[in-house]
Amino acid sequence: MSLTYEESIEIILISGERSTRAVAEDFNSRHPTRQPITHSAVAKLLAKFRATGSVADKPKAGRPKSATDEATTVSVLASFSKSPQRCTRRLSQECGVSRTSILRILSQHKWHPYKIKLLRHLNEDDPDRRVQFAEWVTQQLKINPHFPYQVLFSDEANFFINGEVNKQNHRYWSDTNPHWIDASKTVDSQKVMVWCGLWGTKVAEPFFIDGTLTANGYLRLLNEEVVPSLITEDETFPEFFQHDGAPPHYEHNVRAYLDVQFPQEWIGRRGAVEWRPRSPDLTPLDFYLWGHVKALVYSVKIRDLHNLKQRIVDACGQIQPDVLVKVHQDWVRRMALTIQHNGQHIDPLL
Repeated sequence: MSLTYEESIEIILISGERSTRAVAEDFNSRHPTRQPITHSAVAKLLAKFRATGSVADKPKAGRPKSATDEATTVSVLASFSKSPQRCTRRLSQECGVSRTSILRILSQHKWHPYKIKLLRHLNEDDPDRRVQFAEWVTQQLKINPHFPYQVLFSDEANFFINGEVNKQNHRYWSDTNPHWIDASKTVDSQKVMVWCGLWGTKVAEPFFIDGTLTANGYLRLLNEEVVPSLITEDETFPEFFQHDGAPPHYEHNVRAYLDVQFPQEWIGRRGAVEWRPRSPDLTPLDFYLWGHVKALVYSVKIRDLHNLKQRIVDACGQIQPDVLVKVHQDWVRRMALTIQHNGQHIDPLL
């Protein structure tokens, strides 16, 4: 136990010409309930007093610790209540309180930095269609608990050389989840479109699409690249195929092709199972794959389109089977939440 300022003065007063051991014994007898001090502690204190004329400790080097007293706490919380998107570094510079102290205040009062979420507005009949789909999935799960592993979930996404909207730099400080959403889109002249799929515990090979995706180009992609790549040595094949309601997916020839390859077992616009629009929170590629892959791809600066494509392939190849098991479990959980919350978006609930 360190000495208080008053205890240090007391030791100086009783020291006189006595030995440090005698002073320590005298001090300990005066304070029987205190942890005893040693004669070496007395010697160090006397040496400091002779050298500096004071028993006070020297100021510590570095930036002094800012006080987190009541006035400072009220000021910090009031600042974030007024402007929840404030930067903690900028506030530190403006008010002269260290950023560590600001973060400590926010943590003590259970304020959290919530990330922005990108959601699509639901139309009037969308919730009912979302519930219908979730109920259909629930019925399939009763028939076969391994149903999610038999679906080929597919989608296309654009990857830009300059990256995407960096949500890591956007925070909303609050003591309750504000369900902060935004509708933003990166615009860049240099990009690549990629088709990708999730099937069971593996990522289906990504395929790159030149230019704008058309119905004929999509049909050719499915027939010449995607479907042949799914044929395995043990002759297994996805029982269900899923894509969204994009115009190229809806063209008559595409639907006719899927009717042959996946008779009564494909999910899409006017498919055997109707696609539920504006529902990225119910599609594994949207709620998991694209975000994860883009985080890996954009972790370094992209040099050119060739480098971008290679990083996409590498990122898809790094995804482990046990991770995809959790993704399928999450998908099932999202179906239950969709039914429970009458078809509303569920990302704010997770």
